[in-house]
Amino acid sequence: MTAIDHRIAVRRHTVREAGARRRLGQVIVVISFFVVVALIALLFKSPLMAVRQIEVTGSGHSNVAVVLERHNVAPGVPTISVRAGALAADIEADPWVARARATVTWPGTVVLTVLEHEPIAWVEIGDDWYRASATGAVLEQTSPTKRAARIRLGGLSAMPGDTLTGRKVTAALEFLAMLPQELRRRALVTSAGDGTLAARIAGHLVDLGSPVEMREKAAALTAILAGGVADRAAISLVSPVRPAIRNPQQAVEG
Repeated sequence: MTAIDHRIAVRRHTVREAGARRRLGQVIVVISFFVVVALIALLFKSPLMAVRQIEVTGSGHSNVAVVLERHNVAPGVPTISVRAGALAADIEADPWVARARATVTWPGTVVLTVLEHEPIAWVEIGDDWYRASATGAVLEQTSPTKRAARIRLGGLSAMPGDTLTGRKVTAALEFLAMLPQELRRRALVTSAGDGTLAARIAGHLVDLGSPVEMREKAAALTAILAGGVADRAAISLVSPVRPAIRNPQQAVEG
């Protein structure tokens, strides 16, 4: 009976030791995990993993510097703290920006690629003038320059950051965007009533008709003026495949 008790006691002692070793091993694993995590965290926050270079391309009108400051992105900050998605989204909130992309390259490079809207004309909105792109993006409120292309239709309402969607204004923007730069200077597109458009371009009155086929009408006008017409001749592009030209003398006789 004594021998049996001794074996039982030895067995219990062995089981307790095995359990203790398992628990010790588990504790060592947990401690090792947290030590490794702490070391990695220290490494990512060390100067070796800090932002060293910030590259910005495509930014002209947009103020990327303000966005970087708002997100605390600057040389010396931990690269791991840079949130590329949030950074790009904030840059795209600028009315001038069509698209933005932020890329973080380890150990410490942040690359910002910005695609800005290209202003085509000044659009009269309410009592003010706003620069707008060919896609209708309203960019900023500012007075037209002397050589500015302008659109005056009436009844428009928008603010920087909005997109103009009216049929007439989108057609006018498309028409001006398709003109060569020399013809776009000082061009003025207006509403002619009954849903039609008119323009004054290079000293000529142009009847644009309905706000359709604007690319074809711009191409037809470019070809007509390149071929030479009398000063102040009136040009009808109601049908771009059958344009009509009326010289000033004809207008007087009529």
